[in-house]
Amino acid sequence: MSQTVFQHLRHTPNVGDLACSPGNYLDFGPSEFRDFSAPVPPCDLLVLGGGQVFNQCADAVVNHGAAARHKVIWGVGISETQQRGLMFDIIAPHCALIGCRDWGRAGCDYVPCASLLSPLFDAAPAPETEVVCFWHARKSGSVAAQNTYPSRDNHDISMAEAIAHMARGETVVSNSYHGTLWAMALGRKVLCVPFSDKFNGFREPPVMAVPEDWQNALGRAERRDILEEARAANHVFYEKVRNL
Repeated sequence: MSQTVFQHLRHTPNVGDLACSPGNYLDFGPSEFRDFSAPVPPCDLLVLGGGQVFNQCADAVVNHGAAARHKVIWGVGISETQQRGLMFDIIAPHCALIGCRDWGRAGCDYVPCASLLSPLFDAAPAPETEVVCFWHARKSGSVAAQNTYPSRDNHDISMAEAIAHMARGETVVSNSYHGTLWAMALGRKVLCVPFSDKFNGFREPPVMAVPEDWQNALGRAERRDILEEARAANHVFYEKVRNL
């Protein structure tokens, strides 16, 4: 029996979803990784997330997690509506801890995405060009079509490749949640072009622009100092989990 089971989105081309499990970065002893579509085997600890996967976590807690002694949600996006909803009230008593990547959610520890623990952020190289873009593969449309800068998207790319691409730019433009997060962690100027309210949960919000006018907003891009605080929050939460 594995001591810990990590369950997150694994059958996906989205690099952020693939990189967001804390099991990739912290020692939990004998462990295994499973997609949300897989059954949960008997285990001492079930860690759900991260990502924008509150509904999948709730389903796992209610319908599939009975074999886990402790259930923990880690670094998951939870909207204000979800936090105030019936499903949150249903699952909260069954979770040992709930860690949310969105700042200020009642009943949750603030735990930014565990991907920020990656050593890929430890020594960012000097920028090579003024602007690069990192787009969401399914949410960009005409936003990306306006672009003339070096660009990649968040599908079918490794985290190392994504970080290397963003590190090339002094300014990073992104409508990807993890693209925005990772660019801030690299210490780059960031301009976020959000497509939903999931971008409203950053403790240190990036400068944002509307899709129709982002090129005219490039001069407003700013840096945010988020990396060490985010790593510290993950380590504090890790100690709480280890002490269950």
